[in-house]
Amino acid sequence: MILYGHRGARNEAPENTLTGFRHALGNGVESFEFDVHLTADDQLAVIHDPTVDRTTNGKGAVAGMTTAELARLDARSIFPEWPEPAGVPTLAEVLDLIGGAKRMEIEMKTDTPERLARVAELVMAAIRRYDLAARATVTSFDPVALEAVARLAPDQRRGFIGKFDSGADLATAVRVGARHCAIPIKTGSPARVREAHAAGMEVTGWQGNSPEAIATLLDWDVDAITSDYPTMALAVLREAGRLP
Repeated sequence: MILYGHRGARNEAPENTLTGFRHALGNGVESFEFDVHLTADDQLAVIHDPTVDRTTNGKGAVAGMTTAELARLDARSIFPEWPEPAGVPTLAEVLDLIGGAKRMEIEMKTDTPERLARVAELVMAAIRRYDLAARATVTSFDPVALEAVARLAPDQRRGFIGKFDSGADLATAVRVGARHCAIPIKTGSPARVREAHAAGMEVTGWQGNSPEAIATLLDWDVDAITSDYPTMALAVLREAGRLP
C-alpha cells in the first residue's frame, strides 16, 4: 500500500507549502501528492487553486503573479497560528525538499492547451532533473494535460483523475494512455476499481480522511490512498498491517 500525503498534509499543516511538507516528512510520510500552476515568470508554483485567495492573504490569479510575489504571501490559510512562515513555493523548492520521496503524484491543474503544453515541458524537465521518472505519476482531471505529457514523454506514467461514477472516465483514461486512475470515495465504487485493474491500471483512492474511509478503500482493493490526514492514515494502515 502507498500512502500519499495530499498537498503535503492538507488538514494537518498549511497545504502545498514547504513547512507543510516538512511536517509530513517529520511524521513519517514518504509519498506525496501536490499541484502545479504556471506563473507569470514562466515557472511552476505548487498551489491548488488558480487564484491565491483561498490559501493565502493575497488576492488574484496565480498566472498573473511572479514566483517572487507568490513567495511573499502568507499561505497559512486555515492555520493562522502556525509558527513558521509559509509562502507559495516553486516546484523546484518542493522537489529540493521531497525529491527523495518513494512516490509522488504531480497534478497539472486545468489551463489553456497552450499553457498546459508549457506546464508539461516544465514538469518533465523537473522529473528528469530530479531523477523521478520511475517514482512520479503526472496526474490531471484534464485529458489535454495528459496528452501534452504523452507527446513529450510517452513512457512517463500518467494518471487520470475523475468522478468515476460511470464508465466514461475509465474510457477517457484508456484513450489518453493513462496507466493510473485516481478514484474518489464519494463517487467511485469497488466495481470501478475492478474495471480499472482489469484495464491494467493502478488505482489511488481519495480521500482516506477517516479510519472508516480508509477501511472502505482497502475493501475496494485500491493500490494507494491519498489523505489530508496522513499522520492518522499511517497509524491506521500500520494497524491494519498494510504498512510497516
